[in-house]
Amino acid sequence: MNRLLAVSALCLALNTPAFADGKIYVQLPDLSGFSGAEAETFLSQVVLANVVSSNCPDFGITEEEWSLLTDSADILAREQLRLSTDDYDSRFYGPAFAALDRADTCAIEGKNVQPTIERLITLGGSRDALPDQDAAYQADQARQASWDAAAEKPRKTKTK
Repeated sequence: MNRLLAVSALCLALNTPAFADGKIYVQLPDLSGFSGAEAETFLSQVVLANVVSSNCPDFGITEEEWSLLTDSADILAREQLRLSTDDYDSRFYGPAFAALDRADTCAIEGKNVQPTIERLITLGGSRDALPDQDAAYQADQARQASWDAAAEKPRKTKTK
């Protein structure tokens, strides 16, 4: 009987999806229309929603919603604004985490978490896990590599 239970458990484990890096991937929104100040403002909102939802118990979100927030923030920062990782962290995550030092941040900013997620969904994102997580992982790795390659290119300077 114990052997049958062990074999059944192993079969169940093998039939569950194996997410390539432990993260759940979702359909991401089209953020290509954002640039400049508008992209910075929205990035601030998305990052703050991520930090608040991760640190304020009354405003927790699903793993899928977390992926939607974090990956959308990465797209805004790296693709739309072309920020280095250091600039991204210091200009957006630093202030978001600093906001947690204020006693009223959870109460004030927590109510903006779901509207921010809804806006990302309106732009084409989703709360649902993609059916092929391995392909989504590969696409994410390729996106990250393209950002890294773009960051390594020397900037051209004008000559007279």
